[in-house]
Parts: sequence; structure tokens; C-alpha cells
Amino acid sequence: MQTTQMRAVNRDAANCLQVRETDLPAPPAGQVRVRVEAVGVSYGDLLFQRGVVPGGPKTPFIPGCDLVGVVDAVGPGVTDLEPGQRVCALVSGGYADGMNLPAERVVPVPDGVSALDAAAVSLNYFIAHQMLHRGGKVTSGSRILVHGASGGVGLAFLQLAEHIGGVTVFGTASAANLDLLRRHGAIAIDYRAEDFANVIRDNGGKVDVAYDPIGGTHFIRSYSVLRRGGKLVAYGQNDALRNGKPSLRIGAIGFLAGIAAPKLIPDGRTTGFYNALALEKTQPHAYREDLTEVLSLAAANKIAVRELITVPLRDAEEALQRVEAGVAGKIVLDCTA
Repeated sequence: MQTTQMRAVNRDAANCLQVRETDLPAPPAGQVRVRVEAVGVSYGDLLFQRGVVPGGPKTPFIPGCDLVGVVDAVGPGVTDLEPGQRVCALVSGGYADGMNLPAERVVPVPDGVSALDAAAVSLNYFIAHQMLHRGGKVTSGSRILVHGASGGVGLAFLQLAEHIGGVTVFGTASAANLDLLRRHGAIAIDYRAEDFANVIRDNGGKVDVAYDPIGGTHFIRSYSVLRRGGKLVAYGQNDALRNGKPSLRIGAIGFLAGIAAPKLIPDGRTTGFYNALALEKTQPHAYREDLTEVLSLAAANKIAVRELITVPLRDAEEALQRVEAGVAGKIVLDCTA
């Protein structure tokens, strides 16, 4: 096996994304070399690229949290994967057209699921699946609140809750997207014109789980609508970036106020911040099980993104700009273009 060339999108110290070519060696023992076809673009990528997430990667680094591609070569000792096989993986540094990965990190993509479709669902639906089943333990009869329900992860929550069946979902979104929420069975709440706490109260009372990606003191508002025994699952700090600039009120103090402060006075309710890597450390089997399940649901046409938008890998900067401006669908980088 020989070294090959790869393109990768690097964030430099000047906060710019640049495509650079580097060598990609043959995979070492226990790894496979993947020729990447598609990579999902997320709001989290934008926050990391802007450097507003505490503990985020230091420059220079390659953004991206997932990839889909074809196995190009296998290292010594790998017996369950072979060249030509399409695979998916959640990674660190996905904005590249090639990568060596541990064999146990990649999951086969079912026949009939394209690279673009797999990349569109892999991250958003994976984390929504984990937060529903492992974080919130949502079952038929549960009542949940989903903020940003028309976004990528929000819509994943709605579709996966439909798959569970019998789940009452309260979803917040802008007025233009309320009908989308209703089509997926949610009680739609205009976050600008309505108080979600009042809507929940008028529709049977409290909720079992609240999912909040907004951050800071907004976590406290979500916590307030939990029943005794309920749980707040925080999974982002989207308000950390406002009008292209870091928002000071969503910094460490706001985060602690929303997550840690409620724990100071035990009242039967709990809070937690979802992190896929932390969950994987305590439940090592969860990664492969959950990613396999999401890809199987995609193959069965049980889940799908609202709209798939493709952008060439070389235009990753433009893709993040579109994410910041707000897009109705899921942007995927086409690494073959």
C-alpha cells in the first residue's frame, strides 16, 4: 500500500479556512483508509471555527464531526472491512477527502443509502437518538420539549419521536416553520410570539424531558417546565455567537447558572449536558449501536432531512457562512467535487 494525497480544510490562526494538500499514508495496523465522499456541516462546526466554545480545538485544526466514504485500503489485522465498502464515522476533523480511522470507528452504510444521504443524517440523527433513548429515556407516553425544532437536530427529534410513537412533543420555532412541526405531530410554539411555559401549562402541565441547545440562562427557563423527576438535557450553546460575535452572557457564568445552579437545591429534577464522547466512555457499545440504527432508519426511509444542500469541499467557508445566516435544510460538503 502506498501513500496517497488528500485535501483537508484547515482553520488557521487568522480564523480563515484554507484547503491544503497533504500526504495520507497507508493505514497502520487496525485501521482503514477511507476516501471521503461527503461530510456534514453543523452549527457546532461554526462555533468551533469561531473559537467561542470553551475547551474547543486550538488552531490550526480541521473542522468537521462526521464523514461518509469508501474504504480505500485496510491495515494489518482488519478482517471485517474491505476496499470498496461504503462506511460512515463520527470523527474529529472531517473536512477532508481522505482519512485513516480505527476499524472499530467506522460503520457500514446499508445498500441503497447514498453518501450524501448518509452524511445528511449521521450526526444530527445520531445525537438526537442518543439524547432521546439514552439521555432522556423517552418512551411512549412521554412529554418532551424540543427547542429549535425546525433545525437539523430539532427535526431529527421530531422524526425519531414519531418512530417511538405516543410521545407528546412541544416544539419551538419561528412562525414560518410552525407548519413543518405540526406535520410531524408536534404542538408548535412560536418562540417570538408565545411563552412556551404557558403553552405547556395550558396543554396538560409539565414535561418529562426538555432539550435545549440555546445555552446560558435559557437553560433555567427550560428547567422550569419540568415535572418532578424530569430532566433537562442541554446539548449546545448556540447563543454563544450573536451577529457574528461572541455573546458574553452565554459564557461560563451563564452555562453554570443554567446547568449547575439548579442542582444546588434538590427538587426531584435533574440537569445534564449531552456529550457524545463522554457517553461513549461510559457506554462503549452505544456508538456503533446507535449509528447503525440511524443508518438503518435512513435505509428504510423512516428519517430524512428537510432539504439536502450540497457544497464542494473547497467552499467550506461559504457553507459555514450559510449555516450562520440560517438555512432550512442540511448542508453537506461534497468531497468528490
